[in-house]
Amino acid sequence: MRGLGRLGRPGAQAALVAIDPRTGDVIAMVGGGNYGKSQFNRATDARRQPGSAFKPLVALAALEADDREAPAFTLASIVRDEPLSVTTPQGIWQPVDYDGNYRGQVTFREALEQSLNVPFARIGLAIGPERVVSTARRLGITGTLHAVPSIALGSSEVTLLELARAYGVLATAGKLAATRTVVGLRDAGGATHDTSVPNVTQVANPAATFLVTSALMGAVQHGTGRALGAEGLYGDIAGKTGTSNDWRDAWFIAYSPEIVVGAWVGYDDGTSLRMSGASAALPIVAEFFSSASVSGERFDVPDGIERGYTSTGGWGGCGESEYFLAGTAPASGGCGFRAFAGSAFEGLSEFKDALRRMIVDRMREERESRRPRRGGRR
Repeated sequence: MRGLGRLGRPGAQAALVAIDPRTGDVIAMVGGGNYGKSQFNRATDARRQPGSAFKPLVALAALEADDREAPAFTLASIVRDEPLSVTTPQGIWQPVDYDGNYRGQVTFREALEQSLNVPFARIGLAIGPERVVSTARRLGITGTLHAVPSIALGSSEVTLLELARAYGVLATAGKLAATRTVVGLRDAGGATHDTSVPNVTQVANPAATFLVTSALMGAVQHGTGRALGAEGLYGDIAGKTGTSNDWRDAWFIAYSPEIVVGAWVGYDDGTSLRMSGASAALPIVAEFFSSASVSGERFDVPDGIERGYTSTGGWGGCGESEYFLAGTAPASGGCGFRAFAGSAFEGLSEFKDALRRMIVDRMREERESRRPRRGGRR
């Protein structure tokens, strides 16, 4: 694997898997750095902590409504990024953000795009670890999952193939495709014969998966996965980095509507890699995408999605434009008058901020108006 040699980490291993999320077909798989030295397939058999790469599954659990209740969160929900202590049977758990800083109040979208640990720990506690486990099971995670608070930050081990398959559910508007490694046979005469047909099941709400995808597109555009966006790839790409405790595991998984590509980097014995998912695994995925034949297909906006504004606007202005499940946007649309307190300078500053947001929102809406949609809802 060419991307592994650039890391300068002798003895480190890497794995890669690429699947077609629509059919479950395995397009490419690399189980290690050198098959001659080790035949262990780290893509299918190594169970490692995914760290923040597990957060999209937590996000889906929080954003998806069930038959009786509204979703616990929206992308505009405010979550506190402040010190947190949780008492567990194993002792006090105190999650911290990767940079050791706290940002106060952040939106759900910001927490996912910037991969903030403390807000996601709070989200996991609010919905309950059991709901996180249940959602992960629906998305095809079959290994042992512990319903403890730290599961929101990826403390339970998964395989790379499992996690890529789960991301495939996000890529296909909630459909889980069983993995296929053999799709047909060719006889001596050259004729091909199908040996299996895709096994696809609807396991998640399409609108809720779109919300997660929207935030993960933001992660690639200006969040923790922005180095992939800087590669200049065409079409819609969503993705998420992951780094486990003590830098033992580095992950990056990216997807479009037609392909999911995931990479893991680490040492077999758990030695600290001292590299993040963005620095170790993301370049491997970027290299694969740059050589893959990807059409640039865009994510459709499904039925059940509406646009609204967050309630953070200033004087006479609106907050940020955001996607919501139908019926969950703020009743006022997030717009309205809010009197400014303090000096005239503070008021002018807020006015400028509101004007900037309105311009950015208008540009975003113009881009989204060119995006293909299913159905006629706006």
